[in-house]
Amino acid sequence: MKIFRLPDLGEGLPDAEIHEWHVAVGDHVKIDQPLVSMETAKAVVEVPAPFDGIIAELHGAVGSIINTGDALVSFEGEAEKPKPKETKKAEQSGATVAGNIIVGDTILKESAMGITPTAGLNKITRALPVVRLIAKKLNLDLSQIKASGVEGEVTLDDILHVIQSQLGSSPVKTATPAGYESLRGVRRAMAQAMAISHQEVAAVTIVDDADIGDWKDNNDITARIVRAIAYACLQEPALNGHFDSKSGSRKLYDTVHLGIAMDSGDGLFVPVIKSAEKCDKNALRTLINRYKEEVRARSIPSTDLQGATISLSNFGVFAGRYANPMIVPPMIAIVGCGKLREEAKWIDNKCLARRIMPLSLSFDHRVATGGEGSRFLAAMMEDLKKAE
Repeated sequence: MKIFRLPDLGEGLPDAEIHEWHVAVGDHVKIDQPLVSMETAKAVVEVPAPFDGIIAELHGAVGSIINTGDALVSFEGEAEKPKPKETKKAEQSGATVAGNIIVGDTILKESAMGITPTAGLNKITRALPVVRLIAKKLNLDLSQIKASGVEGEVTLDDILHVIQSQLGSSPVKTATPAGYESLRGVRRAMAQAMAISHQEVAAVTIVDDADIGDWKDNNDITARIVRAIAYACLQEPALNGHFDSKSGSRKLYDTVHLGIAMDSGDGLFVPVIKSAEKCDKNALRTLINRYKEEVRARSIPSTDLQGATISLSNFGVFAGRYANPMIVPPMIAIVGCGKLREEAKWIDNKCLARRIMPLSLSFDHRVATGGEGSRFLAAMMEDLKKAE
């Protein structure tokens, strides 16, 4: 029996949900033929067959969550035992195996340390790269965490169990209460990210209003907000970066990779506008429209959801004036823009109706000072008030 295990579908994702099977037991499949569509926190991804073969068993029904590295499809026949020299070479090179295939009587596992025989892992705490990263950020010792995964692997749920225990709340439960539905895909990833943010980040929020009463009628509001954030990052770079809480170190960026939150029926997506400071308004609008369509169709590439150095939540398109936007580590800051309003202001001894944009800025106070946050917000307001 050859067992094909769920490979890492990107960014060290810990698991994925079976969205649709494209094969059935008894089917003869060819290499690279789509086996199954898996829903991750980012997108729906097709997983191809690793080789030719006949399907013996499908490990899970539609809606089942499969951990990365767990059995996905079993094929008829016996796996070939690897040559000793090839195995040694693979171990030394640190290569990885997509799918983690059982070969002979040795299981080759994909891990942060490359290909390693199961028998040699007794002194190493097993965990996926994303779990190691989260544990590192939270200063958690993986070796001290009770593992619930296969072969003693520490899972993301184990990490969340520790977090909730520290917060004094109930531990993670596997059973879903009657009348409740389990969070899946994007929503589950959002819940996990927000729990980590709440646990780790020392957030502070400041608010103010930008007077945009001198804008011309043809202004693209989102494009102006993006430009203002990029301008503020250049004026006050302390908020455009990442923070490594374990080492107590930060990395600031000269370029602005802006994550822009987009709402969908499946949950929140945050595609990234790379080098936002270099984009003109037409390029920004084209890119934003493309992202909206791809989010709606769940076809956005995972590469477009990575690498944000600061983020934007333009919640005002729906409702709300001010907010306390949540920062997603390792980012340092997030900007929130509320619903525009008309307001009477006393200017040059005259009472005038002005258009106002409410702004909220949340930043990690472990990294940025109140002065840096205030200067950043002031720079945004300076750019937004320009009559263009």
